[in-house]
Amino acid sequence: MNTTLLCKFALEFNHPLLDRFLTIGHAQSTKLSYEELICQLFDIKPSPDYPLASIDYQENQASYYLYADPVYLSLQRDTFFLEKRFTDDFTQNEIKDLCDSLNKIFQSDIQKFTLNHEGRLFLELTIRPKIKTTSFAHIKPQSIDLFMPQGEEAMSWHAFMNEIQMFLFDHPINHERSKRGALSANSIWFSGGGSLPKGILNRYAAIFSNAAFLKKLISIDAQISLQPLDILDQASFNQDTLIALENDEDIDRILGLIWNNFKKRKIKTLDIYVSYQDHLLHIDNQFMQILKLWKKTNTVKKYFNVH
Repeated sequence: MNTTLLCKFALEFNHPLLDRFLTIGHAQSTKLSYEELICQLFDIKPSPDYPLASIDYQENQASYYLYADPVYLSLQRDTFFLEKRFTDDFTQNEIKDLCDSLNKIFQSDIQKFTLNHEGRLFLELTIRPKIKTTSFAHIKPQSIDLFMPQGEEAMSWHAFMNEIQMFLFDHPINHERSKRGALSANSIWFSGGGSLPKGILNRYAAIFSNAAFLKKLISIDAQISLQPLDILDQASFNQDTLIALENDEDIDRILGLIWNNFKKRKIKTLDIYVSYQDHLLHIDNQFMQILKLWKKTNTVKKYFNVH
């Protein structure tokens, strides 16, 4: 049977079995973000973006959504770098005030800023824009000109983003942030555009997860059930299985179960994806690789340079 394990940890990696799989398996970086990988696993294709924002927002199937993340752009000689995003760096009152103030200036018949239940900022559009955006996972410490919206309407979106930057330059929210020593949110970054997919393709007989984004994606299809991690046991590996973790509370037990079933050949193919700060590592394990005891030990912490 085949098993896919998705691990998304916020701080560090420190587990000997995860390091064991990295050592004996074939590891490589992927060009996808964690959320883009989840879309790919369920056969959701980019058009031209992966529709991450609409899956995350979920409340309106008719509109087109973009993430609208407050960011800090730093001046580097004659250009700007995207230095930091503030997706989780605003209080609920701050992000609501920002949303309301943006709408006072920029809301129209075809667009408005809105918040989801978790307090993340989105741009809702009634007309599909003719652009391709770049998500944070693909932005490098280079000029933002390389990552700005592309496509037929690119220039009008660049002008729109410049207007927002001028609006935010002297915004009261940034005055308050400066007083407490926080970086200013001097721009809004748009990404993950799309409409809610009408269907998904599920290749797994069982899915166990505490992953918020995966739960939202699976809810598109009422025929697919998501099971809690605490009922994952030895019998779960008698079928093709997807396991997704977004914290490390269950990692000891789950990796132990996976390792035991891998050694017993109940798991023939094991794909592990480890996400850290927008970087995604794929570790491909086949049973014969378990014999590679001679290989020099590698660690996930060393791979991501986590200290």
